[in-house]
Amino acid sequence: QRFAGPNPFKVVLSHGGMPQVFALVAAAVGLLSAPLASASSVYIASLCRGGFCTDPKFPILDFDQENGKCLCRAHPCWDNSGISHACPDDSGFAFLHLTHSQDGELKCSCSRLAIYDSVHISRDLCPGHACDSADFPILDWEPVEGKCFCRASPCPSQADLASQCADPDTPILHYREEKDAAGPVKPKCDCVAKLDRPFSGLRGKRSDQSSASCTWNGKQI
Repeated sequence: QRFAGPNPFKVVLSHGGMPQVFALVAAAVGLLSAPLASASSVYIASLCRGGFCTDPKFPILDFDQENGKCLCRAHPCWDNSGISHACPDDSGFAFLHLTHSQDGELKCSCSRLAIYDSVHISRDLCPGHACDSADFPILDWEPVEGKCFCRASPCPSQADLASQCADPDTPILHYREEKDAAGPVKPKCDCVAKLDRPFSGLRGKRSDQSSASCTWNGKQI
């Protein structure tokens, strides 16, 4: 089932038992001419305003519903029931993408779009949902109406989006927000690294830790 609306945050949701099927079909058929840079959730940026992640082992700024705080996550597809997923650069679908089924099962796939996914939105708020539009690729949450929807990139310069994040070392567009004590909210769009699982320690040892503290105003809290 799909929903559509006329507003700039057009709702085009696929949901059901296998949302990853829609994501893969869209990637293989509908997104071949789409720009690569896409950005990330505005809802998470507002929840975690002022926070950012600097450790490549925990690159995903997200919200921990159980503990009620923001954190930096390792990508869950790096260790999905003992399986480490990766998306080769030369595959044409180089970006790791996650969704969750209605019963909360993690689904990992490779996408042509450089989406910065949120576990909180995918698993806790919108399980079973996926976005299958190249123009509105970001699964997000509307807290006032309490609903999931697919949004266009919140970052500026949409007409030239394909030129953003052209550096292969930092190909993913990430939206976040900052706020001074007495100032207005400042939207920030950064280009961040591809979400490949890093090695740590000697001889390729990998870390088993799944999250770490965010950095806030230059301090880890």
